[in-house]
Amino acid sequence: MTLTFRSPSFHFLRTGFNRFFLKIAMVILIGQPFVELNAAISPEKAVIDSLKQAIATQTSAESKIQSLFALSKAYFNEPSLDASLETDFQLLEFISQYGTKADSAKCFRHIGLIYLQKAWYIKSLENLMRAQQLYGEIGDSSLQATSLMNVGIVHDCMQNLPMAVSYYEKALKYFVRKNDKTGMAGCELNIAIVLIKQKEYAKACENLLLAVKIYEKTGNDSYLAAAYLNLGLAYKKMKNYALAIDYHEKAYKIWKQAEDQYHICCYHLNMGEIMLDMGKPDEAYNYLTKAESLAKTNGSEDLLARAYEFLSDYNADKQNYESAYKYLTRSKLIADSILNAQTAEKVNQIQYQYEIAKREATNEHLVKQNLDKELQISKKNLVLYILSGIIVFIAVLVLLLVNQNRLKRKANQQLEEQNDLIKAQKNELIKLNASKDKFLSILAHDIKNPLSSIFGISKLLLNDYEKLTEDEKRVFTDDIHTLSANLFEIINTLLTWSISQSGMIAYHPDNFNIADLCQKTIHNLQVVAKQKDIKIASCADEGLSVLADENMILLVLHNLINNAIKYSYTGTEIQINAKQANGHVEVSVTDSGIGLTREGQAKLFRYDQHHRSKGTAGEKGTGLGLILCKDFVEQNGGTISVTSEIKKGSTFTFTLPKA
Repeated sequence: MTLTFRSPSFHFLRTGFNRFFLKIAMVILIGQPFVELNAAISPEKAVIDSLKQAIATQTSAESKIQSLFALSKAYFNEPSLDASLETDFQLLEFISQYGTKADSAKCFRHIGLIYLQKAWYIKSLENLMRAQQLYGEIGDSSLQATSLMNVGIVHDCMQNLPMAVSYYEKALKYFVRKNDKTGMAGCELNIAIVLIKQKEYAKACENLLLAVKIYEKTGNDSYLAAAYLNLGLAYKKMKNYALAIDYHEKAYKIWKQAEDQYHICCYHLNMGEIMLDMGKPDEAYNYLTKAESLAKTNGSEDLLARAYEFLSDYNADKQNYESAYKYLTRSKLIADSILNAQTAEKVNQIQYQYEIAKREATNEHLVKQNLDKELQISKKNLVLYILSGIIVFIAVLVLLLVNQNRLKRKANQQLEEQNDLIKAQKNELIKLNASKDKFLSILAHDIKNPLSSIFGISKLLLNDYEKLTEDEKRVFTDDIHTLSANLFEIINTLLTWSISQSGMIAYHPDNFNIADLCQKTIHNLQVVAKQKDIKIASCADEGLSVLADENMILLVLHNLINNAIKYSYTGTEIQINAKQANGHVEVSVTDSGIGLTREGQAKLFRYDQHHRSKGTAGEKGTGLGLILCKDFVEQNGGTISVTSEIKKGSTFTFTLPKA
């Protein structure tokens, strides 16, 4: 039996590639040269002090706004994110009185970037969506495109990959219209990163080569090195080691010239792993020992941990199991240290979130007080107007008494009707809230069950690991993976639903080809369908266009087709149709799955009813995705319905306005 400590190679792809991706992404976000972000430049204290003094003495509103922007940016680059955020809050308050819409857009975008750096993704989305909307209103398509790409990056970090690609592609269209080469290359690079996450390596290489072509012309070596690295990693995943090595060597030349020690260390780690994959342990050892030395010199704990892990792999291949175990132990100690530091940082961030929430609550209280004062003034003015009216009324009372009584009776009748309407609306709202509370309670139970199962299985593995057979371990690991996947789907759908309910997803209708969108959705779900040997066919009319929000309809199609896969039998086919009917466009998703009873159909799309059923492979669902589909279809002026028959399948149909 061969002992191995080797972890999947994708782990280093994440530490090397994704770390580099985040740096690239933030360059595009802030619009600064890549070298500045990599160099960890911290503004001198004298610069910040000088800006503070200037702000204290400036009388011009425009100058003060520019100085506050500069101060926030200086804090961001230091980096001191909390101080930068505090400055932006102060700036936003000042802009509300003296600034322009462009100033507000710039401030909202910078706040969104700070929240992204702090991994507060919902807050980041909220501010970035405000920014892109304001840029659209003032006609600044370049910054609107940049903000759209920022939104895509947030969705990417949240693992909402279809939405990320959608926003990247929107931004790319703007950049192409403007012939903005840098923006176009950044979009291609970000789209490639998503494709690699989706294991579509060949397509990722196509996007990366487009980015390389632009960077080679513009002479931006730092971006070019990033594209080379990603190409090397993609070709490594495709086992094309010759090209993988070639692109790593190209990136290495740039880093060596720039004396970028961190990424030089990344290069040696990647090359060591490639050599191990190629069965060249001696060459791998030379790269890995060099990486170990560089990581120690640079103080890069994360890279040192990875170097120890690969050296453990090397010794395991050489059957030096004692050394392999020692290196693996060292790697785990460093990883635990990093995790402890990250945990401490999260605790500090939670405390800071609490302080921010308290301050926002205080601000809301002050705003409420101001509104109350304004209301009191309005009431006083209203009293004066009423008194004046009464005087006039008394003067003409005798002449208008009969007519006034008639008008009074009519007004009372209208008031009673309005009161009845308000009461009915109030009762309906109470019922709806109660239904939502019940639905969320059931959903919380659905989240708790897999968590409990994961905890129980992991505890069993932890306590009886040595006693279990390899088959039992594999079964338990598969169970944990399945439960985690179900839990991730529930939480991801709940997150999208919560964003929709908060009104953060803006409605932007546009004309687009529904057949193209169907093909795009089918492409995104091919990997899932292949796992059950299910074919997806589109019979949508090619020239059919609709007027709707493309992102919302993309999510509707994604949910309906994903549900069809979940409840279809292995080896069956799913049909997607789109046709013109009765002055609108009718889109349907038909499967040959387990079907629904009439009672089950009646419970769909409702908060007050909860329909539970397992997929053909034991998949679980919450019903929240269909509620979200209904909300989005109705926002686009359409309707959604279902027809189904037990053991024969279901057809979900929704309508959209024709373009």
